[in-house]
This record gives sequence, structure tokens and C-alpha cells, in this order.
Amino acid sequence: MNKDTKFIDYIDRVSKCKRCKLCGLGQHRCPGLGNLNAKVMFIGEAPGKVENPELRGLPFVGNRSSDLLLECVYTNWPNGYDDVYITNTVKCNPPDNRKPEDSEILACKQFLREEINLVNPKVIVCLGRTAANWFGITEPLNRAVYIDYKWEGCLVKVLYHPAYVLRFGFQATLQYLAFFRLMKKRIDEYVG
Repeated sequence: MNKDTKFIDYIDRVSKCKRCKLCGLGQHRCPGLGNLNAKVMFIGEAPGKVENPELRGLPFVGNRSSDLLLECVYTNWPNGYDDVYITNTVKCNPPDNRKPEDSEILACKQFLREEINLVNPKVIVCLGRTAANWFGITEPLNRAVYIDYKWEGCLVKVLYHPAYVLRFGFQATLQYLAFFRLMKKRIDEYVG
């Protein structure tokens, strides 16, 4: 079975999943998006309310947070989604955009693991605490962003979630863009 066929099967299983209470709440599901052969995978927390299938059905699309991430991606990878893969730790949108509960993260663990295995990236970028915790990273984010982690042969980097950065205004956004450029240099060194 080739990667495209495996991905279609994966999307079908995500759409039928009933592993946690999110499916019973009528919340929409949002699988990953991008190049299945990407060297870099970005992992966020969970889909937001604007990423529902009626509007978009794609991760990190349609709000200020996603606009900032996509600006960072397209500035550093000119082909954007053709160069990277973007997904979330949890595939369903929690009610009121709340943080996913531990049981929901655990229920989705197999799906994220499957995406990682399918894409087989060289670098994983965790966007925020939820994604970092999935990889066992427990340091405060203000320290974790400066550390190179390893996980099953991958370089794992941690960044603040774009939604968090936007709370602090324009100057924080500029600093985030600059930090993203530095992280891209480190990724290029690692990937070779």
C-alpha cells in the first residue's frame, strides 16, 4: 500500500473514530495536511472552531494564529504545504476551543503516531505545551525552545504556539518570526 492510499485510509478512520467523548459532542475532525514526504512536521494542540469541514477542514487555516504560522512557514519554506506537514495532537475540536484533556490526547495518540510513521520526518516542531508534552518534554517552554531534543531518530524542536504569541502584540510577533528563522537554520543544519 503506498503512502497516499495509507493516508486515505487514515482519514477514513479519523472520520469514524469514537475513542473519546469529543466524537459524542458533535465536534468536527481535522486530519493533517501537507507533503507526506516532508522532512519537517509541525504539531499543534487541536483544531480550532474555524477549521471545521464546512469552512475549511484543514489544520491551522482560517484564523490569526494560523495566519502567523503560515507566514512563518511560507517565509522559510517557499513552497509551504508542499515542503512541510502540519497536524495536531488531537484531531477533534474540543468544545469552546478548550485545551484537550489527557484522556482525549491518549485516545488520539495512535492517530498522531500513525501520521509520524507515515510522513517519517527528520524534524518535528512542537507548537506549544500540549505537543511538547506528547513527546515527554516537560521543561518550561521558555527553556525548551533553546534545546534540541531527540525522539526516535528525529530532531524535536519546541516553539510557542502562535495563538499564545498573538496575545502579546506586534513586537512579540516580530520576535516569533525572527526566532522561527533561527530555528529554520538549525533544521537546515540537521537535515543537511
